[in-house]
Amino acid sequence: MRLLTAALLFVALSVSAHHSPAMYDQQQDIRLEGVVGEFEWADPHVYIRVESEDEGGESVMWLVEGRPPSAMSKLGWSRDSLAIGEQVTVVANPGRNANRKIALGLTVIKEDGALLNILRPGEEGAAGTSPTTFVADELSGNWETRTSLQVLSRYGQPEISWSLTDKGLAAVESYDEPSMSPSNNCVPQLPPWIMLFPAIKRIEIGEEVTMIRSDEAPPRTVYMNLDSHEGAPYTNQGHSIGWWEDDVLVVDTAHFAEHRTGNARGLPSGRQRHHIERFELNADRNGLTYTSRVEDSEYLLEPMIGVLDLIYRPDLPFVRVSCDPEIARRYLGE
Repeated sequence: MRLLTAALLFVALSVSAHHSPAMYDQQQDIRLEGVVGEFEWADPHVYIRVESEDEGGESVMWLVEGRPPSAMSKLGWSRDSLAIGEQVTVVANPGRNANRKIALGLTVIKEDGALLNILRPGEEGAAGTSPTTFVADELSGNWETRTSLQVLSRYGQPEISWSLTDKGLAAVESYDEPSMSPSNNCVPQLPPWIMLFPAIKRIEIGEEVTMIRSDEAPPRTVYMNLDSHEGAPYTNQGHSIGWWEDDVLVVDTAHFAEHRTGNARGLPSGRQRHHIERFELNADRNGLTYTSRVEDSEYLLEPMIGVLDLIYRPDLPFVRVSCDPEIARRYLGE
């Protein structure tokens, strides 16, 4: 039962970092045959409008929700994958409200028979694997997070996974995702949260500045030529300094602005937040180990410590599409 709970949580969080898929009946599949009316390649969700016919032969426009562009790209999608007027067959989970023509996309079959996967269980992992093992010379490059259900569930259920202060517990208990999630206003999450999802991260090592890029947030600048945070402003991403301990990159980040879900789902972070990350190539040099330690005495009684594995994937593109506020707020209040 614990494993099933973690798996369901993974599906819920990986489908969307900003709203729950509970509005869809994920136990039912429907088949929509029609033409593409619109293809929105936007963050935080890709959307496909499909003009189909109902049982009475009347034209019906369905809105099919996909995943973020970064996740779709990993599965072979691009902004040019579909054309307006193109004939498609979409398999999807319908909305629970039968009066609304919305659906959660699973697969798309094009007129030439080409299959594009979105979220079909059992196929996602195969689409993200590579027959080639790539060896990295250094940390610079594209890295794919291999998300652990155990790790992901800890950040998705902070009230049972971490030692929280009374203020932290009260914040989690009062959290209402549809109305309180910063993602509704395109405010990005913080690391390690943004490191958890199975998309490509890009690291660019420099002598004075190192950049860490993810699809879910603006690029993070790590100052390799500074040894303190003194004088730095308090911002959403904080202020990062870095150094090397042998071959391990250590990133120290402080001066975070307050964030409603900065530490985990429903768990805020404050100006006292202090985050230490370590990036270390594994022995085979085909992956790296990412270790995170977060201290925030306002909300945490003990540090939050997590470990993830990332795989070196120079064959996969890094894709970042700026968040579209209209799309992020599409289902607010519904």
